[in-house]
Amino acid sequence: MSKPTTKSLSTTTDANGLVILESNGQYIYPDLAQAIFDDAIFGPRILKRLQRLFVDHPDGLSESGHDWYFGYLVCAYTQTHFGIKNLLNYPSVTKELFSLCLTQLSD
Repeated sequence: MSKPTTKSLSTTTDANGLVILESNGQYIYPDLAQAIFDDAIFGPRILKRLQRLFVDHPDGLSESGHDWYFGYLVCAYTQTHFGIKNLLNYPSVTKELFSLCLTQLSD
């Protein structure tokens, strides 16, 4: 029988309003992917990037490429809105963006 693990979770908000959760040393940004996806400027850029990726990869996209697909847009958004150049653990946000895109396509 495996031992149950406990996770510590702390919540902070930076000076610009970005909510940051820390769980066992990893930073998580709740609702950031949705905010980027819903943004009037970055939302259409995400969808345009997705369309271009489908043209470039007609055999399909891999979930493992989410940070490469959307990383620069996440960094641009956080720099524009929060003044953060290098978001720690940004792949957690790009993975959620990838999921949002798949949900958008299935609707």
